[in-house]
Amino acid sequence: MRHFKFSGLVLAIALAFTVLKPGWSVAQPAPPEIPADAYILADLKTGRILAEKNPDQALIPASLTKIMTLYILFDEIKQGKVSLSDDVKISERAWSTQGSKMFVLVGSTVKLEDLVKGITVASGNDACVAVAEHVAGNVESFVAMMNEKARALGLTKTHFVDPHGLSEENRMSPRDFLTLARAYLRDHPEAKPYHSIKEFRYTPPGEHEIILLSYNKLLWSYPGCYGLKTGHISAAGFNIAATCERDGFDVIAIVLGAAKGKPREIGESERADLAATLLDYAYRNFTYVKVAEPGTEMGQARVWKGKGKYARAIAPYEMGGTVLRGKEGALTYSVILKKDLVAPIKAGTVVGEVVFSADGQEVGRAPLIAKEDVPKGNVLRVVWDSLVRALLKAFGRV
Repeated sequence: MRHFKFSGLVLAIALAFTVLKPGWSVAQPAPPEIPADAYILADLKTGRILAEKNPDQALIPASLTKIMTLYILFDEIKQGKVSLSDDVKISERAWSTQGSKMFVLVGSTVKLEDLVKGITVASGNDACVAVAEHVAGNVESFVAMMNEKARALGLTKTHFVDPHGLSEENRMSPRDFLTLARAYLRDHPEAKPYHSIKEFRYTPPGEHEIILLSYNKLLWSYPGCYGLKTGHISAAGFNIAATCERDGFDVIAIVLGAAKGKPREIGESERADLAATLLDYAYRNFTYVKVAEPGTEMGQARVWKGKGKYARAIAPYEMGGTVLRGKEGALTYSVILKKDLVAPIKAGTVVGEVVFSADGQEVGRAPLIAKEDVPKGNVLRVVWDSLVRALLKAFGRV
């Protein structure tokens, strides 16, 4: 299958998705009781929320913060500013960072890719500081980048003060984390395999090999689980964002503030059990129906003042909708194209959207993008379209 690339538009496409709140119906089973401060269960592909509790409460994310750190890092890699093969010098600040560690040594050099593994597997706070310093020169500048990215993504209940999540002053809501996780995984699919690593062997210079194991117990116990991140500090309780894919149905369960005050071993097991309960609920009651492959033409959008009159509207990636099991045949969709597009239009520009529905309920939205450039037309075309467009606007037709 042909792959389509449109530089600089991935973020815009990710933001074009709408996170849909659950609409409970008689036919939909009630979600399980989850003893935590807040949670969200959602389809990662469509953003449809399947169950929720206090989704907009700003809570302490703990190490879930590290997803934003990795997002910034992979952005920088994609832009060619840093490389996974870079040798990163470990500062005293990085080495002395407390909490969960990768155990990097001050003055040593570590491959940037090893630091990524140290973050995704061992939740290394020291590795986060090393990454921040390598990317931005210092931690403070890197944190500013994190907050700037949060604003760009529209995260209204999020604020970061460090790159690792140790501080009780970090804040994020479950809904914000869902938006972050969807954008991160969509913009950087190359990061996904690092989150499914169960064990990472690292040997500091002059030291014995260290075996680092993932804190995400579901990687071992829940079929299809491939990530994403766990977190814990005393004030936050035990947090988890568990991602799982089965038969094309990609689900995320985000739980914040579970098992507060409990010993680490018990808390880690309890948060995994809670996430598994939510994932079970999703897979037992819902399914994903694929409608279009990446690159599928879904319509033609009118372009004014262009060399061509239309822009072919295509799916930028696989799209479909999430429905109750047994209701697969009820999924319908409508294509809504923008009516006031003016040339020049660049390939990858959002030119419309697809709205998915089932039994009269909206269950998902996805953007459509221009397949190719539509350059500005000649003088005659521009003048004629200007007149026609003005008349149509006068009659409320555009």
